[in-house]
Amino acid sequence: MSNSPQLELKQSSAELRGEKTGIRQLPTVSKFIDTTTCIGCKACEVACQEWNDLRLVSTQQTGTYQTMPTLDANFWNLIKFREEEREGVLQWLMRKDQCMHCADPGCLKACPAPGAIVQYENGIVDVNPDACIGCGLCATGCPFDVPRFHVRTGKMAKCTLCVDRVSVGIEPACVKACPTGCLQFGTKEDMVALGQQRVETLKKNGQPNATLYDPPGVGGTAVVTVLAHGDHPEWYGLPADPQIPASVWLSRKLLRPIGLLAMAGTVGAALGHFLRFGPSQPAELQPEVTPTVSGPEDIVVGDHIVRHRLSTRVVHWLTALTFFGSLLSGLPIWTPILGWMSKIFGGLSVCRWIHPWFGLGFVATTLVMFVLWVKNMRMQKTDWGWLGPKALAYMRHSSEDPDVGKYNGGQKLFFFLVAALALILVATGLVLWFPRELAAPLPGLSWVLHDAGFILFAAAIIVHIYLGTAALPGTFRSMTRGTVTKSWARLHHPRWYREVTGEPGGALPTTDDAKK
Repeated sequence: MSNSPQLELKQSSAELRGEKTGIRQLPTVSKFIDTTTCIGCKACEVACQEWNDLRLVSTQQTGTYQTMPTLDANFWNLIKFREEEREGVLQWLMRKDQCMHCADPGCLKACPAPGAIVQYENGIVDVNPDACIGCGLCATGCPFDVPRFHVRTGKMAKCTLCVDRVSVGIEPACVKACPTGCLQFGTKEDMVALGQQRVETLKKNGQPNATLYDPPGVGGTAVVTVLAHGDHPEWYGLPADPQIPASVWLSRKLLRPIGLLAMAGTVGAALGHFLRFGPSQPAELQPEVTPTVSGPEDIVVGDHIVRHRLSTRVVHWLTALTFFGSLLSGLPIWTPILGWMSKIFGGLSVCRWIHPWFGLGFVATTLVMFVLWVKNMRMQKTDWGWLGPKALAYMRHSSEDPDVGKYNGGQKLFFFLVAALALILVATGLVLWFPRELAAPLPGLSWVLHDAGFILFAAAIIVHIYLGTAALPGTFRSMTRGTVTKSWARLHHPRWYREVTGEPGGALPTTDDAKK
């Protein structure tokens, strides 16, 4: 990325208030490529490597004159040789493959790192390696499959359209090196006019399908290409109608605001519920001293009952620790609004590195928790009522179900929801960890599912924390000390109370009942 003061920013990735400098209006520059006059000499490839001081990349012989199968982080400009046989006639088509510098760049829209991808006022789209975190999401937003991950630097790389040369009035190195004139450089207006003129010439010379490739689906491109067979851009390795993938819009424009509203709304709903209904707790006085135990569960210790043994509590808190590690390291990547949270870990690049490892730890502890608790979480016929009226009655403190065992239907449903979401998050997270390893549309789909799963999980966790602390006093102590009072067990889990103590009894009156 050039630091020249002559480069005015038009937009940048993950911007909050807009990064447009607006000092000067500059004309949009453009590169013109005429595939009908390209001779495949590869002078442009060599010039690109030399000017940008890129490392040598080993060529690969795959039965073609093409230097290598595809672009590379150290090879930004590739002449593609394609053979197309139609009606017995062999067409040998060559095209210069590189970043197209879209007017509406999908890579910029997909990038989660503020300022990592910028678009200058002259239309050039560039990568800022100082801000890039190497997540690879820009590649999921590019309909031309251009950005590449640089293994040595951990950053993304692509053609810069020689922005350092252009900023001082010099054409790109590839254009300078082209011996046939198939590459030209100037303003977008001039290059489009030149392309249209060339297309008209081709049509007069027996190429009725010749066209100028400047796809409107991405707002047009700063690289315009003359194609002799314009009705078949796929013959040249170009998409017929490139669009920014829907996953970018779904994640950035739809799920992100929905997620922020959902989390804020859930916190507000919990606060409103507490102010309206208050805590649900036994009316009788509770023992001041709560014993801490590490022995087996479901035994009576004085006025208390052991609800969670030590190993269960340790697994629970390890799951919570890894979850919040994943949450806090993932939120600044998810939205720049919470970008300040990246400072907790030392920056956004560290968050990008540590987030997947926290995620793997969360899934591992969730799996252990599932094994430990699944026998107590089997859904019974009466539990399904918690999908409707029982849950409403429970939240209103209007009644307690006398048949509730050690875990009620809501807790069981939450348990299986956590397990299912953990599987979704780890499966999609692994894809997003290495987005370049799998073909589209899997990375984009995984991005959407990962965000949706996270939003649902975050809202559920807020409810879980509220119910385990302020809404039901005594619940939190069961996860720290392992025990609950008999009156707490009799109120909230009467059948479990009867099974453990052998004493008869239904739900005790709550503090709300005592007030009445």
